[in-house]
Amino acid sequence: MAHESSHTINWKERFTLPPHLRRILVYAFLIGVALIGVGLYQAFAVHHSEHHGHHAAPWLSRLSANLLITSMYALGVSVLSMFFMAVGYAANAGWYVLLQRIPQSFARLLPWTAGLLAVVVVSFSGVLYEWTHADVVAKDEILQHKSGYLNLPFFIVRLVIILGGWLLFWRGFVWNWEQLDETGQVRYFHNLRRLAAGFIVFFALSWSVGSWDWLMSTSPHWFSTMFAVYNFANLWITTLCFITLAAVVLKLNGFLSGVNDSHIHDLGKFVFAFSIFWTYIFYGQFMLIWYANIPEETFWFYERIRAHVNPQYVPIFYLTIVLNFLLPLLGLMSASIKRNYAWLGIVSGTLLFTHWLDTFMVVMPSVAGKAGGLGPMEIGFFLVGVAGILWQGARYLENAPALMARNHPYLEESVHHSYEPI
Repeated sequence: MAHESSHTINWKERFTLPPHLRRILVYAFLIGVALIGVGLYQAFAVHHSEHHGHHAAPWLSRLSANLLITSMYALGVSVLSMFFMAVGYAANAGWYVLLQRIPQSFARLLPWTAGLLAVVVVSFSGVLYEWTHADVVAKDEILQHKSGYLNLPFFIVRLVIILGGWLLFWRGFVWNWEQLDETGQVRYFHNLRRLAAGFIVFFALSWSVGSWDWLMSTSPHWFSTMFAVYNFANLWITTLCFITLAAVVLKLNGFLSGVNDSHIHDLGKFVFAFSIFWTYIFYGQFMLIWYANIPEETFWFYERIRAHVNPQYVPIFYLTIVLNFLLPLLGLMSASIKRNYAWLGIVSGTLLFTHWLDTFMVVMPSVAGKAGGLGPMEIGFFLVGVAGILWQGARYLENAPALMARNHPYLEESVHHSYEPI
């Protein structure tokens, strides 16, 4: 298929992970494993006299919290990469077509990440969720009132429905992606549009329930009507940063010959815009709870911003606000700076960590309390998680029939996508 363009496009371009990037990912993974080992040793060596009401030793509480953070982080990237594609189909967008292999590759991780989360929340439920203990519920009137919803059998049923539904949609997307690549028949694109419409509706409902179940119920006395949107905003930005970072790295290493500055610019606009959206949701949740000053709600923030309660979490809380808001605000506000590949990569890479800290601040204080913190174990899990996501995403890119789609009905629109900043 020939296309007129201002730059030469190699339609047969295949991806092979360059040796220097391979070494970086391997070293990051091995360093992460070593740090996890050091963190576990430190946790074993420190003796605590209390178990913080979770029926588990402090080291196990901290380990379980890290496993939940990592599994939720990875699951969010995979399912929201599929959401990224679904929104594109539903909106009839064409600009992203030359970039679509990247979110497709991250979305292909979904069976692995869904399985990981299922194993973590079921195997460690007794540590992560105090409502699973009958003796605790028997002494707690609030948990008794919530027991019709917060009970392990119903929890597992919801888990199976949510993850099973996502995987069914995933299978439909993957099959139609492959058929469209192979045949170019437009009917597979129409199938994808229909799947996208159904998935977006199912995702909106299931993500809310999953956010309540897997994260918010680690602190079962607390509730926030904005939490599902807050969790979405956090992991949506994370996903956009993974896609942007991958695109920038590929371009800097000579791949994606069809992708131009306007495509990268649009990814930068996504990161910038939804960083402001995250700030709006974060502030809205915090301000409404703090202003209302209802003890059943404010204690959750109290445990995270009062130095005399949990001093180790206070600087992290404010660091996430500063970096997740001010870094993209000041660093990506200019239109021209969004076309600076190196700077966009630095901002996206930094936000991968600071939004990981956001999930950390949701889980760690609730599960581990005073026994938790940000140390070698946490940094190790972050490195292992990010390296694992990027490594497996690269493997799927290597197995793609071509690095850029060739049989998409909106391919011409993407090839000639152009936007000149004022």
